[in-house]
Amino acid sequence: MKKETKEKNKKLLRLLVGILMVSVVILTAVVILFGFGIKIKVYGDETITLQYGESYEEPGVDAVWYNSILGTKSSAEVSIEDNIDFERIGTYAVKYTAKKLFYSDSFVRTVKIVDTTPPVIALSHKENYFTPKGEEYKEEGYTATDNYDGDITDKVKRYIKDNTVYYSVKDSSGNETVAQRNILYNDMIPPVITLTGPKEMIIKAGSKYNEPGYTAIDEEDGNLTGKVKVEGKVDIYSSGVYTIKYTVADKYGNRSEETRTVTVEAIKQKDTIKPEGKIIYLTFDDGPGPYTEKLLNVLEKYNVKATFFTVNTRSNYSSMLTKEAKAGHTVAIHSLTHNYAEIYKNEAAYFADLGAMSDIIEQKTGKKPMLLRFPGGSSNLVSANYCKGIMSRLTRAVTDMGYKYFDWNVDSGDASGAKNDKEVFENVIRGVRKYNISIVLQHDSKEFSVNAVEKIIVWGISNGYTFLPLDETSPEVHHPVAN
Repeated sequence: MKKETKEKNKKLLRLLVGILMVSVVILTAVVILFGFGIKIKVYGDETITLQYGESYEEPGVDAVWYNSILGTKSSAEVSIEDNIDFERIGTYAVKYTAKKLFYSDSFVRTVKIVDTTPPVIALSHKENYFTPKGEEYKEEGYTATDNYDGDITDKVKRYIKDNTVYYSVKDSSGNETVAQRNILYNDMIPPVITLTGPKEMIIKAGSKYNEPGYTAIDEEDGNLTGKVKVEGKVDIYSSGVYTIKYTVADKYGNRSEETRTVTVEAIKQKDTIKPEGKIIYLTFDDGPGPYTEKLLNVLEKYNVKATFFTVNTRSNYSSMLTKEAKAGHTVAIHSLTHNYAEIYKNEAAYFADLGAMSDIIEQKTGKKPMLLRFPGGSSNLVSANYCKGIMSRLTRAVTDMGYKYFDWNVDSGDASGAKNDKEVFENVIRGVRKYNISIVLQHDSKEFSVNAVEKIIVWGISNGYTFLPLDETSPEVHHPVAN
């Protein structure tokens, strides 16, 4: 009996083990067959609409390989196929496919290429084109183009109503454009502008320019003189040729134009009356430099001589010293270096600087200079930072040595606030009006100051002033020495 029981137990055990193994196999199969899967995820809209000519940018796609039972995930590769023809309007498919083992997933995105841009109608235009009254309008011409269809001029529909030509056209997508042209009837004759006085005038620099006048008459509109537009300006302070333009249009758009040229001639100083005592000494510091040549040309044009207080900070322009002297200008000493800290540290340093600059001037001009201007003027205060009382000693010393030093009584402001040639001109004129004898401070190292010189000269000559260079006999202008 015990033996039979044991046998039964063994059979039962084998049965249980068998059931267990089968269960494991089934469970494994379930996990394998049903636990795994693959899923595609696309980004963006399922349907994308593009304008014709617009490029397609893939919004993005992912695929996940997963096991739902075990809770694991990993990425999978996705292949993309499309049949998009960007040259043709239509509806296209973008197909996404992901595969792994015997699992797969797919998705289709729709891409539509459309054309919503209307065609362009371009109307030919003839300036001042009119249709005579009673005559039929003659088409001036037109074209129609479309971004997709190209030239569709032959599809333009045209009709005339109420003195207006209407044009319309549709492209293959149904986009429509409408344009219109107004028909101008009657007047085809422009007004006539008649200038009073000569069409070519010559005036002397500094003399006032008075507009001689003009008239404008139109056959239809009558007197249009009040509607004439005058453009152009005569600068009496700058020699040259100026053009005055007169234009007018009638109510039909017929336009007329006339021009008058005004030549402003430079006045040589020798041709002017020179009243006693009205003298202007133009003086220029800190040159020579890149604008000195331009300045010399202006001075030559008006036969004006000036004074140059020179430095050697731009040694490549030292040849200009020779040109200045040959042209009859006074070449004087300003400094060699214009370095205040070096020049004014003591008397020996100042005279070493002066002597070196004097030698350069003498070498270039053949004449030893005996005129000078202290850097900053004799009244400068900056020298006190380097040597107390040095200006008081230097002014006495240079005088004892036979030099004449000059400050100024008219400041152009080109180194102290003036920003352009207009301001320089105004500052100089305002200053010289206060004196019969003016020593003007300018800098030929500043272009805008050089640009003001011609106007200053013309104004001076026109107002009875004589321009002279400084020499040993000229009246000295000295500032109060403050150090």
